[in-house]
Amino acid sequence: MLKRNIYLFIAVYTLFVISIETYVYWHARLRPWQPGTPIGRIIFYYSFFTVLSNLMLAISCLFLTFKPNCNRYSFNVIRLNGLVGVIITAIIYNSILRGIHQPPNSLLRFTNESLHVVIPLLGILSWLIWGPFRRINAKVVIGSILSMIAYAIYIFVRGYFTHQYPYPFINIEKIGYIKALYNVSKVLLLFLGLTFLLWCIDRLRR
Repeated sequence: MLKRNIYLFIAVYTLFVISIETYVYWHARLRPWQPGTPIGRIIFYYSFFTVLSNLMLAISCLFLTFKPNCNRYSFNVIRLNGLVGVIITAIIYNSILRGIHQPPNSLLRFTNESLHVVIPLLGILSWLIWGPFRRINAKVVIGSILSMIAYAIYIFVRGYFTHQYPYPFINIEKIGYIKALYNVSKVLLLFLGLTFLLWCIDRLRR
């Protein structure tokens, strides 16, 4: 019962935080480089790797609350993407982006810390304690990697047409193609390394 309650808390907490930011983005243009229309801002908001990673973690936790024995391929890919994604989110934000990103008010400071620190910690700790394990295999890893590549392609294609990029280190118009692709390759390598690490832990745990 405790395990299900923790998973439910993570899911509800994450969805609550994302709902707050969705509401804010819909009603306010907080930065001059953000889209001018509510729909444009929402699309831009849900293009952030941070948001998608936390959302996938929340979806997987929601599944585990009501279907703890779920072993579908799609669930396992979403679960792995969510876990690896929130780790990358925490690493990149706290090592690179924290110094250049200042939320404009206390509400967004709360949601910002939740998505970049609190929820990643809760997600990883809950997985290390309760799993479920033996859900990662080569097919799941390939699906996870392909979805990561698809996300990168989406960001660059969207950026080409809208001139908007969610992160400065992949903004082609400011740093150029070579540096942007180099930065993306580093993130992909980090993704591969963390995926392999979680796979090893998954194999070692019963």
